[in-house]
Amino acid sequence: MQIGIIGGGITGLSTALALQKFGFSSVIFEQAKEFNEVGAGIWVQPNAIKVFNWLGIGEHIKQKGIELDSVEITDSQLVPLKKMKRGVVHDNMIIAIHRAELQKVLVQEVKKNTQICMGKKYVSHEINDKGVTIKFEEGSKAVDLLLGADGINSQVRELIVPSSKLRNAGQICWRGIAQMDLPDALKHSGKEAWGNQIRFGFSQIATGKVYWFAVVKQSQFNESEMRDRKEIVANFFNGFSPIVSKLIAHTNPHDIHEAVLHDLKRISTWHKDKVCLLGDAAHATTPNMGQGACQGIEDSYYISKFLFESKARGLDAFKQLEKQRMDKVNYVVNTSWRFGKMAHSFFGQSIMKLLLKLTPENVIQKQMNKLYHVDL
Repeated sequence: MQIGIIGGGITGLSTALALQKFGFSSVIFEQAKEFNEVGAGIWVQPNAIKVFNWLGIGEHIKQKGIELDSVEITDSQLVPLKKMKRGVVHDNMIIAIHRAELQKVLVQEVKKNTQICMGKKYVSHEINDKGVTIKFEEGSKAVDLLLGADGINSQVRELIVPSSKLRNAGQICWRGIAQMDLPDALKHSGKEAWGNQIRFGFSQIATGKVYWFAVVKQSQFNESEMRDRKEIVANFFNGFSPIVSKLIAHTNPHDIHEAVLHDLKRISTWHKDKVCLLGDAAHATTPNMGQGACQGIEDSYYISKFLFESKARGLDAFKQLEKQRMDKVNYVVNTSWRFGKMAHSFFGQSIMKLLLKLTPENVIQKQMNKLYHVDL
């Protein structure tokens, strides 16, 4: 049996590794001619780390990034809104790493046993008695099952759930990598600083590299202003801690990436016959909980597990995946959406700050442990 995976991103690569571990053969089809992950960082949260440890690559990923002892929401001067004794991660681990470095680790592992076909742009697929025929711009390929891990703008999803729609969050996010080191007191901590309906987050991801992100409402941004991205971000956050200004100043303006934030409006099913969606293709979320890639990594474990338990009966495994994952994913997507809306509202921010201060630490810890649970 061979399983086709559309998309060579973090979800697709993780899925190939998980399938390998359960004894399945797969092939990845990636439309790009070479891997060139966007120059930004990622916080690999405990649920994803647990899957990577199960795959045997957790330690390798840890060596390529920076372990974070805490992740805190602060005011604009980096004073925590709630000082927790143990930090929100407690006994769990968060690794801050450059996305390209994470992708390199995954690609190296996948290539040991799985073929990755680059420059294969998916066009459509046809289901028949024998399996699935995938059609590309050039050529076609027959597989037994097809997994769509081709991201928020999934072409596989367009074919099996044509009514799906993206939701505009009304927010713009800039991401960059500053060429500098943080002070020692900040090197193992992730920060998200809140100002007047704007946010700026950052963490060290390697020696001499700090990942940062900045989020504002679209209504605050005048696209007609002819300024470069670096100047725009600097102007928005010039009242924040001097560290924020320093991070922006040490970033190449050509390496600052801008995106309007979207998620995927909830869809009722992720599969059709011998085809199943994974990761952002199935449940793209806004980045406010840092769980987008992590939920795709969880998918990779569970779909492989259920294919193994169902003796590779695709439909059974796909139904089991939805039963296992739908409620958690809906919680993540909906909570992230609400978080983003409230964090960029004057009254919403005030309410969230009050709730954060009043909520007991053990309650927050319980919520985090539930989010990070993976049934390994």
